[in-house]
Amino acid sequence: MAMMNRVKLILILIIILGFALRLIAVDKFPAGFNADEAAIGYNAYSILKTGRDEYGEILPLSFKSFGDYKPGLYFYFVLPFVAVFGLTEFAVRIPSVLLGTGMILLIHFLSVQIFKSQKVGLVSAFFLAINPWAIHYSRGGWETNAATFFITLGVYLFIKSLDRNKYLFFSLLSFLISIYLYQSPRLVVPVMGVGFLALFRKELFTILKTNWKKTFLCGAILFILSIPVAFQFLSGGGSERFQGLSFLSDNGPTLRVNELRGEHTSSDDLSAKLLHNKQQAYGINFLGHYLDHFSSDFLFVNGDPLIRNKTPEVGQFFVIQSLFLIIGLLLMIKFESKLKFLLIIWLLISPLASSLTYQTPNAVRSLSMVIPLTIIMGYGFMGLITQLKKTPLQAVVVTLLMIFLSFEVTHYLEGYYLHSPKRYPLAWEYGFPEMIQKLNKYERDFDKVVITDRYDQPYILVLFYKQYDPAKYQPQAVLSARDKFNFGTVRSFDKYEFHKASSEEIKKSPKTLFVITPEEAGDNIIIDTVHFPNGEIAFLFVKS
Repeated sequence: MAMMNRVKLILILIIILGFALRLIAVDKFPAGFNADEAAIGYNAYSILKTGRDEYGEILPLSFKSFGDYKPGLYFYFVLPFVAVFGLTEFAVRIPSVLLGTGMILLIHFLSVQIFKSQKVGLVSAFFLAINPWAIHYSRGGWETNAATFFITLGVYLFIKSLDRNKYLFFSLLSFLISIYLYQSPRLVVPVMGVGFLALFRKELFTILKTNWKKTFLCGAILFILSIPVAFQFLSGGGSERFQGLSFLSDNGPTLRVNELRGEHTSSDDLSAKLLHNKQQAYGINFLGHYLDHFSSDFLFVNGDPLIRNKTPEVGQFFVIQSLFLIIGLLLMIKFESKLKFLLIIWLLISPLASSLTYQTPNAVRSLSMVIPLTIIMGYGFMGLITQLKKTPLQAVVVTLLMIFLSFEVTHYLEGYYLHSPKRYPLAWEYGFPEMIQKLNKYERDFDKVVITDRYDQPYILVLFYKQYDPAKYQPQAVLSARDKFNFGTVRSFDKYEFHKASSEEIKKSPKTLFVITPEEAGDNIIIDTVHFPNGEIAFLFVKS
């Protein structure tokens, strides 16, 4: 009894630590507020005020947004917080904070279920509480974080269902919810389900055999609930988004095939076709993208190459944890339980959706990897401690490991709060709140306002920070054609236009206020400025 009370106390302290790391100054860090977050917040606000999204669609299940047709469930998670806290950064991010904290509790229970060890559960929970990957996506309005919570809940309930079949329906429901939250689970979850079915076919057959009426009813309910997802994908929006991101849209491998065939005596030779073809070229491309997610550079050194997804000089995990991962994998060879294969299946399948895109490794689309990897590291750490009990070096080694880990955590937090805003000011579109404050002050003296589109989808940030009336905006919303990155935008509403300006245009535009970058200003009259944290100019207020 005393042991369980101690476990509960330690777990509570770990959860408090994880919650603090996710919550403190969440409205200010990440430094800025990106267009995707603003889209979630403004569309939730629009639904709250009018029952329609920014384009006038009634309670959509997927949101057109920038033409990327975002799965809509996170928008509805945000809605009550917007109702309570207003249209703020905090309201958009707090659901992710709460779900990210909830994952700490889930990973404890999941680890205990798999390894039958409270210590492994506590270490895994602690590792997730301080993990850079998990913290990063718990502090922003990221749908992928919410989806990972429900995938983790689904796996935990699935394991519970092997002993008590009443949990199976709720497990499948959790997986289904993840599909309504983010795009990646629409591939990852079904493939994971096939893997789990193959691994536990006997147990699942027993459940089906003994409770076939209840199982059939639950299956029918879940099938009906999944129909809208299929329609979303087949209707065009979801499939177009996938095609735009897919590495199959890159014609580089095809060009390479043609080049290699051309070096043969005849490009129509059977040997040329067998050795050089699209299937082989794109297959190698996919394999390279997949293996990117298991590289040491991604996992332990530099992390995701996209600046919005990273902290300077920090990987997705801490370097010292690579040791625990290796030990954990080695110990799992001797661990006699089928549940270890569940972890391996989860880990191997998690990067699939990300690997089909041209930007890899991608920490957003492969986020669910963090759970099995963290559990394996927790198991490895406890395995190492157990072995050290047999030697007088235990206290020394544990102390050194904790010192090293503490240094890495400090280095990460310094990078996140101090260096990242100064090094990557563009990543989170820093400066829009300050820009809108100054815009509110100056715009009454002008008939038109031109705002640079140097930063992603500026229209949605203007809508968000101005809390522009959705009922007034919806009739004006017109999405542009998709750009080379497969996104659209809105070019104008009310007195606002969004495009790059030239010095000549400014000179020829009286009664027009330009909010632009220094490169666009020329020698025109500068009224005011907004600066990035590193001192560089984010916006100039200019007139002719």
